[in-house]
Amino acid sequence: MKVITITNQKGGVGKTVLSALLAYGLLKAGKRPLLMDLDPQAHLTSFFIKSNELDAHQGSFHLARGERFEIVPINVSKDNKIGLIPSRLTYMIDAFRGQLPLQDMYAVNNRLRTEPAINKNYDYVICDTPPELFAPTVWALYAADIIIIPINYEELSILGAKMLMQHILPSVFPHNENLKVLGLILTNITHHWKVETTGKFNEKIVDFIKKTSMSFSSRYYKDPIFSTVIYRREELKDLPYRPKRWETPLFRIMDKTPKLNEEVVNFAYEVLKREQNFYPIE
Repeated sequence: MKVITITNQKGGVGKTVLSALLAYGLLKAGKRPLLMDLDPQAHLTSFFIKSNELDAHQGSFHLARGERFEIVPINVSKDNKIGLIPSRLTYMIDAFRGQLPLQDMYAVNNRLRTEPAINKNYDYVICDTPPELFAPTVWALYAADIIIIPINYEELSILGAKMLMQHILPSVFPHNENLKVLGLILTNITHHWKVETTGKFNEKIVDFIKKTSMSFSSRYYKDPIFSTVIYRREELKDLPYRPKRWETPLFRIMDKTPKLNEEVVNFAYEVLKREQNFYPIE
């Protein structure tokens, strides 16, 4: 069982949508994915559970506190389900009241590795994180085997990724010897961007990593920018905020959008390929 953490220090870059899409893609690739929503805003959970039922389940913060938690089965394809360890809006109140194990960086990791319901039944746990660097994001970083950073060509999106790579991950790497950064995935961009632009951007990111994180450059895949791109689509526009989004199963969106389905499956296979044949920056 491997833990994939989807993170960026900038909000609104598509972490939540990408987490759901990656779970779907891994399922199509024959893997058993489990989603874990670590964002107390519960956007990922609200994709699958009605808003008036968000606080009905014991989820990710219960897991981190060593308490009983639930894995909710979610129908994301016609014949298959994935698991979801949900978030709930009351977690924001828990955080305000100091009811989180703030000092235990391994709170999530310890549960994921020791719970048979997780590590025996799933191949990958995909952690959706809040953009703020507070306890849930830290838990996900210290639990991760794999980090994937969603970005677009918007300036703040790139700055958020650079902050993560320059200032945060160098503090995590010494405490998580298995941690590798598989890459940065371009999401929600238009088709007018050329392949040459992505190639130049990849070179700039390699140079940035070498300059700012040379001692840890071996933790990054040699081509940081994934070759797969998740392009901007009307079907995904404002999905985290769409009313009654739980009534539109993910597979229906995929069935209606063959190109998106192709991109998502290709992304999942590229994740698997990079993980199984990891070539670091030299």
